[in-house]
Amino acid sequence: MPDRAAFDLVVYGTEAPSELLDCVELSEQGGFGGVWVGDSPVLWRELYVLLGAAAERTDRIRLGPAVTNPVTRHLAVTASAIRTLHELSGGRAALGLGLGASAVRTVGAKPARLAELERAAADLRALWAGGLGYGGDEPPVPILLGASGPRMLELCGRIGDGCLAVVGVHPRQLEAARARLAVGRPTEGFEVVWWVPIAAAEDGDQAREDVKPYVARSLRHPLPAELTPVEQEAAERIRASYEYGRHLKPGAHADLVPDEIVADWAVAGTPAECRAQLAALDLRPGERVGLVPMGREPKRVQARRLLEGVL
Repeated sequence: MPDRAAFDLVVYGTEAPSELLDCVELSEQGGFGGVWVGDSPVLWRELYVLLGAAAERTDRIRLGPAVTNPVTRHLAVTASAIRTLHELSGGRAALGLGLGASAVRTVGAKPARLAELERAAADLRALWAGGLGYGGDEPPVPILLGASGPRMLELCGRIGDGCLAVVGVHPRQLEAARARLAVGRPTEGFEVVWWVPIAAAEDGDQAREDVKPYVARSLRHPLPAELTPVEQEAAERIRASYEYGRHLKPGAHADLVPDEIVADWAVAGTPAECRAQLAALDLRPGERVGLVPMGREPKRVQARRLLEGVL
């Protein structure tokens, strides 16, 4: 089992700010390496308010949006927001940036194209390098691109400081993702964070049901390796009927995810089963895991269970 510092926690503003901030504090106290907060203004509470408060209540962990996009937020707003977070936190900020999914779809817009995202990353770095009317002595803000599909993974390797990869947990997808990242020839120090939905409960069957909304989200997007026939059939059903207004809500799209594929896309079951699944992950140097707690319980309850019963 990797050290706790090799794990990040990925949370969404689905609960009252006080609840989420309790979860952030618990994550730092428990030894996690970072906390990422999702960006989807129609569905979740405002991430930069939450991140600013999180910076004031923590001293060590890395903090950042996961992921924001260049469509629903002007780049100058993003540049200023993340730079301010970097100053407030003493250089602990990181920027998760992607094409846009639920944040974009729920306001009737279209995701950015790869070329737009590449320009956005360059423009953000230019703003931080002198385009803003202020600046401190903090280290550069790393940009980690959110990716699942082959072309996006290659772009990550070429222009990113790291990748927030959503490709499940099966070795065939992990190896295919690594190969695509390598095509981009990432620089030394490049970081990969494998996002892994997780649910641990004494009722293992219920836990496996709880992660299905995230499995559906994963199969909604392009992936680096070919899907099995069962996965392909499920993916086609999901893509035809996915409702972004229900994105990642408990039970959403669960009926479209076959039981037999859950173990290839998530970590779920009893605490002992989850512990064994995480221990089996073959992490390479520069890789870490972003755990995405799933289920109906408050996130701080889920996080405490992970810390006390799984990790």
